[in-house]
Amino acid sequence: MKKNKDWTEKAKKVFLSGKITGEPIEECLYKFIDAALYIFGLEKKNQKIEIVNPLRLEGIHFGISHKEAMEICLEALKDCSHIYMLRDWKESEGAKIEHQFALDNNIKIIYQ
Repeated sequence: MKKNKDWTEKAKKVFLSGKITGEPIEECLYKFIDAALYIFGLEKKNQKIEIVNPLRLEGIHFGISHKEAMEICLEALKDCSHIYMLRDWKESEGAKIEHQFALDNNIKIIYQ
């Protein structure tokens, strides 16, 4: 999908996807907050886009296994209309799984 603002007219719920494992926690938090702020900035007056930040999902915490985290993330992704792939998504096994899940389930993909 091209980088443009037209997708926001159809977006209802957007899942953020990018590298988390191995990232300094503070940088990771800011990276996902910046992505959410970008999407919020594209909202139209009469349209609300819900953003799903994987770092804020119930059950996600330090010490959780990658497998458990992916189960939680994929469950949340099922209800999303779009997935927003952060620039570093190809460096993340989890983000690649989420990308493939989106392809397999007709979830619209937006690339940063």
